[in-house]
Formats: sequence, C-alpha cells, structure tokens
Amino acid sequence: MTKPTILIIGAAGNNGIATLEALTRKHQNDFIIRAGVRSAAKARELQAKFPGIETAILDLDKPETLPAAYQGVQKLFLIIGNVENREEHARNAIDAAVAAGSVGHVLFFSVVGAEYEAILFARQFRAGEKYLEASGLAWTHLRTIFFQDNFVGWADGIKQGAFYFGIGDGRFAPLNVGDIGDIAATILCTAGHEGKAYNITGPELLSGPDFAQVFSAVTGKAVQYVSPDNATTLKSLLDTGWPEWQAKGLVELFNLFGDNLAAVVSPDGERLLGRPLKTVRSYVEANKAAFV
Repeated sequence: MTKPTILIIGAAGNNGIATLEALTRKHQNDFIIRAGVRSAAKARELQAKFPGIETAILDLDKPETLPAAYQGVQKLFLIIGNVENREEHARNAIDAAVAAGSVGHVLFFSVVGAEYEAILFARQFRAGEKYLEASGLAWTHLRTIFFQDNFVGWADGIKQGAFYFGIGDGRFAPLNVGDIGDIAATILCTAGHEGKAYNITGPELLSGPDFAQVFSAVTGKAVQYVSPDNATTLKSLLDTGWPEWQAKGLVELFNLFGDNLAAVVSPDGERLLGRPLKTVRSYVEANKAAFV
C-alpha cells in the first residue's frame, strides 16, 4: 500500500524546519514527506539535513510551478512567508490544492486573533483562512502567537544590558517554534482536526520586565526593560532592513500586546501534545550563547 504524502509549503522557514524535524522523527515510516521550497539550493540543504524526504521546487508567485509539487499529495501544510501579498499566495496555493484532486486536508498556518481582523497581520491571514474555508477542502487553522525564537532579533540590546521591546505594560505568552513543529506534525498525522481553529500560545503570560528578568537570570548580568514609543520602534526596524509594511505591522502587534488584547494562555497546544509547552526561560537557556 502506498504511503500518503504530506506536502509542506514554506518548508525552509523556521516553522517548516521544525515540522520536518517532528515528522521525520516520529512519522517517517508512515508518510511520504515532501518539502516545498523556492530554490534548488534550499532543496539540497533540506535533503542533506533530512535524507528521507522528497523536495519540490515551487513559487507561490508563479501558479504554473505548483501542479507538479502537488502530485499525489493527500495532506498540505501551508505556511505563507513574510510577504505583503500573503492573500494572493494563499489563493494560489489553495487553488492548486483543489485542482490536484488528491488533497484531502489542508493545515493553514495563521495567527491568534485572525478572526477579529483588527491588525494587518490578522487581516492577511484571515483572508487566507476564509478562502480555504470556501474552497470545499477539509481545513484546520493553526493560529500562532509571537515566537520566543524571535527574541534573537533583540539580542544586541540584551547583550548591552537593555531589552528594547515596545509593549508598554502589556503581557502575552510567546510560543516556542519547536512546539509548533510538534503540534503541526500531530495535526497532520492524526484524525479529527477538520473544521477546527486551534489557538496556540506559550504556557505563561509575561510582561516586558518579566522578559528582562529571564534574560538577566540566564545571562548572569543585569538586563533592563525599555519600552520605546511607536516612532522609535518603527525607525529601529526600518534601520535594520525590515520592509515598511512589515515594520508597521509589527508596531501594530506590539500595541495590541501593550493593550493586553492578547493576554491569554490557550490550552490547545498542551491538549494536542499531551505535555506542557516550553517556557521562555527554557528557550533562553537553550540558546544562551545568542544573548551573552
């Protein structure tokens, strides 16, 4: 009997790699795992890291590149990258899944709060969710929050003794990318997830001073929390090369955190995995070298 095929679009990103790690560790004997990437170089890189997988080169800006990647695919994990035309990419990928005729289930990577469409990132992902829901395909939305792994982008300030993070007095529960990989693999390889939207947060609500305390405790040197205003945050992001649309979107997200509109801890991740999710401290301890 032929094994079912899982296609991951966006496989070379952090969430894609984490999902490949979980799938190859736990499910390689039961599924054909196919990584969809944009270049032959990325395909070679992933095959060197995960020798048992297949790869497919595709470009969501070029729908004509998609049919070959979908051949024989039963399950799709759709991770749209950090692009302004996320909605267009989602439509192209979903249309190709419908046209393939073999895809029975699509797991769609999204964000917590997408259903409220209150900020840019939410509107981008909710547009994809809606298109998928209307496609006739079985769907599951995997809604995630800001990742612990993103704190590496603030490492330079932490090394100098300050955590510059513009969320004011707000709190939220950042999530570990490794946990998302395990959760995605669980949804893709078990039954009963169709028509559900899972909200995945980290296991604990933390404030800016709480984060600074974690960095201080793990690095062994004092780290102070500093909450810049919106203009300062935006300028800093632009100066480090962020596209304007994405930088403005992150400022919106930080304001949402600052207003405590994402101050929730969802039980969905722990229920799916049957274990606690990883804490910020465990992430910083595992990646201490990046912050000292």
